[in-house]
Amino acid sequence: MELYQLRTFAVVADTGNLTRAAERLHASPPAVSAHIRALEDELGVALFRRTPRGMELTDAGRDLRERAGTVLAGAEELRARALALRGEPEGQVTLALHAASHLLRVDAAHALLRQSAPRVRLRLSRAMSWEVVADLRSGELDAGFLYLADKTPTGGADGGSDGGAGGAPFEGVTAPEGLAVTPLARIGLHVIGPVEWAEVLQSGSLAELAALPWLWVPCECPFCPVMERLFAAVGVEPTVAAVAEQEDALCALAAGGAGLTVMVEAEARAAVAEGRLALRERPVAHVTLAFAAPAARAEEPALAALRDAVRAAWGAGSGDAAPTAR
Repeated sequence: MELYQLRTFAVVADTGNLTRAAERLHASPPAVSAHIRALEDELGVALFRRTPRGMELTDAGRDLRERAGTVLAGAEELRARALALRGEPEGQVTLALHAASHLLRVDAAHALLRQSAPRVRLRLSRAMSWEVVADLRSGELDAGFLYLADKTPTGGADGGSDGGAGGAPFEGVTAPEGLAVTPLARIGLHVIGPVEWAEVLQSGSLAELAALPWLWVPCECPFCPVMERLFAAVGVEPTVAAVAEQEDALCALAAGGAGLTVMVEAEARAAVAEGRLALRERPVAHVTLAFAAPAARAEEPALAALRDAVRAAWGAGSGDAAPTAR
């Protein structure tokens, strides 16, 4: 059997869909289907049941999926070790940005990378945090920035102090399975809404704000569990007027009077400065900005050099940050 067949098997198992798997693997659905058939023929077992809902693992498929993951991880570790033995970091690294590059300090990180590893080339792409996680696991990306839900209490139901970087700012962060993450900064989330609601934004309790319409985010977004815990703490079920994943859509809806939402401070203050929105000054929760790479590849020379450059650009993770996208 070939490693590419195992990789195809793993991606189809994780997506449950030939078309989505083909997109991740940059292949055609017939090619992906052929890889699966060839692997099933060689192993002598059926790995999937084809159903109207997609590709469903058989009992044998579930058992072998875990073993295939072990083989693929071992191959990645072997590759990483071979690269380390070659000495100087080199090659292209695909890095996903979930926010504007200047807000993620990519320019500073790139300058540092050019000094420490001049033979490493960056290829930048854009993705949401949850897409970064999926694409790192599938091998489509080498590294990426993302937000992680922060379980560390902010200081009470109405926010308390903004937390900053004092104490242990990343103790509430859990790395997604299979990824190595480097926390960079703890980000305050602020409630924003129409300028006409400025008074209630500043003086109202969270229970009072929950009674107003809210603009929610997709369940995959790391902001979602933070918002859910926020309202669970005050025992109020918010009224959801709309769901959106892009900041510009949330800002436009909020400015038009559709409801309240939460946003990282930089984006929120930029909208307030334009006179479009009002902001609750005290953050109500936090998320953590992190750099992530596949755990099995984290010590590859090129990835390690990029991680060190990013960490240096962020002052080894000290201070609050100002990126604006999820």
